[in-house]
Amino acid sequence: MFHHVILFLLFKQTLGDCVCVPFWKCEDTSADSEELDFSSRNTCKGHFDVCCRVKCGKRRTESLVFSDARGRILGAAHEANFAEFPWMLGVISGNSYRCGASLIHPKVALTAAHCVQAGDGYVIRAGEWDWSHANEPLRHQDRRVSKVIIHPQFSLKSLVNDIAVVIVERAFRMGDNVGVVCLPPQNSAPIPEECVVTGWGKTSYKSVNGFENVLKKGNFPVVHNDDCEAALQGALLGPGFRLHDSFMCAGGGPKKDACKGDGGSPLVCLVEGEEDRYEQFGIVAWGLVCGLTDAPGVYVGVARFIDWIDRQMATHHLDPQIYKYH
Repeated sequence: MFHHVILFLLFKQTLGDCVCVPFWKCEDTSADSEELDFSSRNTCKGHFDVCCRVKCGKRRTESLVFSDARGRILGAAHEANFAEFPWMLGVISGNSYRCGASLIHPKVALTAAHCVQAGDGYVIRAGEWDWSHANEPLRHQDRRVSKVIIHPQFSLKSLVNDIAVVIVERAFRMGDNVGVVCLPPQNSAPIPEECVVTGWGKTSYKSVNGFENVLKKGNFPVVHNDDCEAALQGALLGPGFRLHDSFMCAGGGPKKDACKGDGGSPLVCLVEGEEDRYEQFGIVAWGLVCGLTDAPGVYVGVARFIDWIDRQMATHHLDPQIYKYH
């Protein structure tokens, strides 16, 4: 009987928004469906794998942490637990960490355009937590980048439209420490008080020790763009500064900010009415002297770019439904 169940699950096929995972990790509510598709192109090759509908944006609340190492983002009470944010990625250039990113599809990362200007030669790492140790409960995964798609209206000088879609050569394997984040509907707004930033950036602009090893998290409320513009004007930029509408803001206050090395990292906000499920509304873009002013940090407003992201996915025959919650 058990043998027949395995065979059934092996050939079980959902719609296009699914990935191959071991059947015991699949929470697809349609798993008991009578519909089989033995000829589907999505049939998994692994003996115990099934094509499972992805549940995007699920934050791990049960702790797998095994170290008391200190965390890294300014203003956070403590480090992220191991695998707490399974969509968190690292962008590697050469042998060095360069920026953060997020996983929106098993083959697609989302990051800031200024992080991937070279266009090729990058590696994306998923499932990482502490860069200084290899003895974590689950191994990280590295994938070479096959294509970088930078927004056509990106400006390196002003960082407007600072967003890039990065396609890797081979899909990441989903697991407890590797998953996708949800993206919100076009032009939607988050719950302002329920947003979290993660990253491996420096704890201070004065730091001489390079980027930090352990992933850190910080609860940063969203700041309305008008208030953010006024704060940035009053801090350093003067009355003539205007905040471009491709940006959004979050955080602010002494020692409560993202910092150098957090660029490209995701700002995620709780899905209304859900528990521990998140959509990505921001990408760390820029800020003033990190943590030393009352000015908020500036992020790419991801919700303004959903239609553009969807078009890039369609062009490359990748299913955008994987990151759709609504």
